Amino acid sequence: MTDGEAATVFALTGEAVRGLSGHPFMLTVHDPAGVLPPLTRLQLIRKGREPSALDRSLIVRGRGCFYGFMPDDLVAVRLPGHCTWQEKQAPRFHLRRLTLGETVLRVLLRRPRMALILFDLLRHGNLKGVAYRLVRAYESLSAPAYGDWLWARDRSLSKADVATPSDIVADPVFLPLVLVTVEGDRALTPAARAALQSQQVTAHRLVETHALFAAGVAAQAEGREVFWLRLPADAVLQPDMLEKTIAVMAAHPDAAGVYTDEDCLTPDGKRHTPFFKPAWNEPLAASGWLPLETCLFRLSMLPQDVDPATYPAHDLALKAAEKGPILHVPEVLVSRGRTSLKKQRPPAAARVRRAPPVSVIIPTRDRADMLKACLTGLYKRTDADALDVIVIDNDSCEAETHDVLHRFAAEHGLRHLPMAGAFNFSRACNLGVAEARHEHVLLLNNDVEPTEPHWLSSMAKELSDPRIGAVGALLLFADGFVQHGGVTLGAGTVARHSFHFHHPEGGEDFGLLGERRDVSAVTAACLLTRRSLWDAVGGMNETDLPVAFNDVDYCLKLREQHYRVLFTPEARLIHHESVSRGRDDTAEKRARFAREEAYMVRRWQDILRNDPFYHPSLSLSAADYTLEAIGRPPVARRGG
Repeated sequence: MTDGEAATVFALTGEAVRGLSGHPFMLTVHDPAGVLPPLTRLQLIRKGREPSALDRSLIVRGRGCFYGFMPDDLVAVRLPGHCTWQEKQAPRFHLRRLTLGETVLRVLLRRPRMALILFDLLRHGNLKGVAYRLVRAYESLSAPAYGDWLWARDRSLSKADVATPSDIVADPVFLPLVLVTVEGDRALTPAARAALQSQQVTAHRLVETHALFAAGVAAQAEGREVFWLRLPADAVLQPDMLEKTIAVMAAHPDAAGVYTDEDCLTPDGKRHTPFFKPAWNEPLAASGWLPLETCLFRLSMLPQDVDPATYPAHDLALKAAEKGPILHVPEVLVSRGRTSLKKQRPPAAARVRRAPPVSVIIPTRDRADMLKACLTGLYKRTDADALDVIVIDNDSCEAETHDVLHRFAAEHGLRHLPMAGAFNFSRACNLGVAEARHEHVLLLNNDVEPTEPHWLSSMAKELSDPRIGAVGALLLFADGFVQHGGVTLGAGTVARHSFHFHHPEGGEDFGLLGERRDVSAVTAACLLTRRSLWDAVGGMNETDLPVAFNDVDYCLKLREQHYRVLFTPEARLIHHESVSRGRDDTAEKRARFAREEAYMVRRWQDILRNDPFYHPSLSLSAADYTLEAIGRPPVARRGG
């Protein structure tokens, strides 16, 4: 590369990338002169796909390495940007394809625990799980250590990069006032006191909890906006914590509160173990999983009839949320003087005796063994007052399938409707819902098997909340590993099942698989909704999404109308995953998938990049909850 400035720092095209598609690779960067920014972006360019560029990133600190898998249809690899250097200072790049053996070895050397995970999957014969976890683990090797990430951000991000609005009036007389009360040890630690005094917003005052409302009334009488921060004695605020949170509240006058992310402090003040929180998630707040001890509240929106000194933080936040939204600033602005942030288990939920009348829609094509297991679970192992089961038969030709349909029709009143032509899951669901007799409608795959009686009543209980538009279940493979634990938007390109091929007792899920929680989408393999909502949003998209992503699209249409989507682990079923449909491994199927992918990106581009329940600092290509060197912009966000 010659002296000067270039729009692309590094690029490989043509023969240099031929044969890399679908294979593991390693990019090594040597930058002894420090020409490249500490946070360096990498783009994988795909031909004829949307999005055409897949963003990846790495930290370069004199040297950097990126590990990943090349996507299908790869045509170029590049580091975009503008760098100026002399020839002798030029960074050097080396990209090479890895063998399967070297890929496995690198994963096991860096992630020794992965050996047990892969062995456990392998002994159950779950080869698909082995391949999936290996790919995600290899992608995760690029994840920076938290200390390196903080170092790189401090040197790379300017205030303009942090998209927090600042509408604070400059006149100190009219600055919003933050009343601070201390929770726990009445004497703030020296570090916490120094951090509070060094806040860039100086209009704050320590008060006793019993004097909180009186102090607030006096300040409000002067025409000042008043906020309240209950500060745990071990909490150390970053210097701009109050500035950023107050700015968000000023920009959103309807907001009742705002909270930030946290990490932990060693005794000598080193930061570690970040807790990247989701946007407001009412079930997680109610269970105590979502820590809210340092939430900044708008005092005028707090209930005046409670004693804030004795009211738990999450209960107070739930009360405040009745008056206005609780916002999340996705930045680590609070450090806690404890070794880890422990999430609590939710309280045991009350059982609902039986499910209300439900219409069940089951698309199928042959595989009589799977269909029989599904129907037997419905009729024999499900507590429900009335089941209106409708099987949409897509050109089944095996005699066994027709025998199963006729037998269950005679014994239980099952209805089966023919649907000729190419497989179109959306059309099958639309046909079934149009024939549904009940308001509650369950979409159920023919390869999903109910195994315990209360699963449907647990889902129906959630749908009794009029704010909730769809409910999804915890689906497990027959060997006990997770098939579906909610959906993460943007993972891959459009969406991916959360904690796919994890074990629910493996300790890798941060307790989330055991939590009721708001999510952006759930799978239609087992999805309970209302027929009235289905009709209101137009059901599923038969034209643009015949096979893939139709469930994600439906859930996003519900959320667009301000309905929540909820995942509940109280409903647990076995899913044998797309047994009847087969793999997308032909040219025709891959072309169809590319069209569906492109439609979702065009229709939902903004939300796919900003799942409110998945942190923007986390990777969309590596394993769940893996830190990304360059994430998405940390804008203040609302949740469910």
